[in-house]
Amino acid sequence: MKNLIAVIILSALSFGSYSQEEADNSMEKKFVLKFCPTQLIAGEFNFSYEQRVARIISLELEVGPTISQFGLNFGNQRLWRSDLWEFDAINPDADAAIGFHASLAPKFYPTSQDNELKGLYLSPMFKYRTYNYTVEDVTGNLDDQRASLSQAMFRFNMGFQFWPGDGNFSIDMYFGVGLSTFTIKDRLVDNYVDNQGYVQSQWVTNTDTGVRLNVATGLKFGFGM
Repeated sequence: MKNLIAVIILSALSFGSYSQEEADNSMEKKFVLKFCPTQLIAGEFNFSYEQRVARIISLELEVGPTISQFGLNFGNQRLWRSDLWEFDAINPDADAAIGFHASLAPKFYPTSQDNELKGLYLSPMFKYRTYNYTVEDVTGNLDDQRASLSQAMFRFNMGFQFWPGDGNFSIDMYFGVGLSTFTIKDRLVDNYVDNQGYVQSQWVTNTDTGVRLNVATGLKFGFGM
């Protein structure tokens, strides 16, 4: 009888330990798929995938299309073009087109429990973004051309990710500051007189480059497990 009681007690303790271990493991996360609606203000459709690669370290990839002249972004030449910012502007006759963006960022969770992708994180980010435009010759003599505004960015982000109710839904809030280079390749129509005295038209490229402060803040909603 004593042996039977001992077996029952040991079984109960073993089951309790196993259940606790299962509960603890349920918090572990391997990956998160996210969408960042706040980046729409920058003309970005921002989708990201975060993959755990070590105990408190993950790697996040962001990709998606961009739309020039959408939102308040640097690529919206209707907002940025003025006498003061003329060197930043695309041809005023340009029409919006589709571009792209991509970034890669390791993320470190110094206060998180093992493998949870949860809590405060620090993240250096490398990002490339292009806004494209279609430039038309108003006379109709030349074919349409593409203009672009490209940015290469390095930013240091700090954020906080949590899982409401310890479920599979995540919320990621972040703020970052850094520097970005920009390259503008505009297309303009140049009229010239040929050897026979006729006025001809041709496309010429106008290029401008520079460096700017880059600041971003946002909110990502995700699903992971």
